[in-house]
Amino acid sequence: MDTSRPLHILLAHVWYWPHVGGGDQHVEQIGRELVRRGHKVTVWCADVPAHEERRFNRGGVDVVRIQPSRVLGGVDPLVSVSDLDLTDVDVVHLHDTLPVLIRRTLAKARSAGKPVVTTYHNDYIKTTLAGKALKRLRWALQGRRTLHSSDARIVLTPFFEELLRKKGVRGDLHVIPNGFSPVEEEPDEPPMLSPRDKSRPLVSFVGRLSDQKGVDVLMDAMDSYDGDPGFDLAIAGKGELSDWLAERHSRSSSKELITVLGLVSEAEKRWLYENSTAIAIPSRFEGLPTVLLESMHAGTPVIMADVNGLGGMVERYGCGLSVPCEDHLALASAIKTASLSDDRTRSAWGSAGREAARDYQWDRVTDRVLEVYRGVLG
Repeated sequence: MDTSRPLHILLAHVWYWPHVGGGDQHVEQIGRELVRRGHKVTVWCADVPAHEERRFNRGGVDVVRIQPSRVLGGVDPLVSVSDLDLTDVDVVHLHDTLPVLIRRTLAKARSAGKPVVTTYHNDYIKTTLAGKALKRLRWALQGRRTLHSSDARIVLTPFFEELLRKKGVRGDLHVIPNGFSPVEEEPDEPPMLSPRDKSRPLVSFVGRLSDQKGVDVLMDAMDSYDGDPGFDLAIAGKGELSDWLAERHSRSSSKELITVLGLVSEAEKRWLYENSTAIAIPSRFEGLPTVLLESMHAGTPVIMADVNGLGGMVERYGCGLSVPCEDHLALASAIKTASLSDDRTRSAWGSAGREAARDYQWDRVTDRVLEVYRGVLG
């Protein structure tokens, strides 16, 4: 392959801007980095939520939003790609394995003779018996078939590599992590935090307000303390649990210690990273969350729920503490330990995080993705 020739890469993912989530941010950042290097990038995604434009360019990336006829189960838009063209596409890169958009794009790529790369982002947790049964069935009929029909497969962490081997996936698996871009805006304190006593440690949650992210576990942790734990909590983000959080906050025994910020700007997010004693990530499931990488880069200790091997990763790097998933008492203990730790301990956690974060910046991640593209092109 002529490695100097600009490529045309198709990235397919159900969700994309203005939807807010880790997977769509991953796709957007890889797309922008590829464009910066002179490649052409097109994104196919579902038009959910509906956008005023179906075709537009964002950050140099050509975006095609496909209107679904309906949304299956509230999470899988039923879309058609029959009228879309792959003629001048060099590589099709699928992000996910199960959705209709992914499977139909795969079929179209195979029919057109285009090489396919698939990134497996996450192992979504189902808690009900029916949900677990459906998950196993969809994996057997759809997920594994998508990966086996691909020319190359990418996973975000060694945990997912081991998981897919146990699920019977054959062929090479390239471990290429999620990435992040350091926030360039100058830090700006969220106005709602201005009145607080700056002598008190601040612990922050930064993320989507959803069941996945475990904000309910965090609130339960805050209400488990007997008296003032000695620190304040800031919760930054929005999502389907925004209204729930407002109500839950109003009746919390620790409500005077908690500030619910809503969605914050990039500058405010940077301020939280740089001025928090610790960042709490109590998620129920994750791939490789951007907030973890951004916190590490900022030198802020992390309290990470041990889901999909992430707690072990934090302990291995020495950049914070790991807690069992959904254990609000363990989370409460870890938050208090981190917030009241001495300067030497926090400095050691921060230095370890900054050092480890270097390999996760988007330019390095994209280098490795391009190597996979070159491999499938021959």
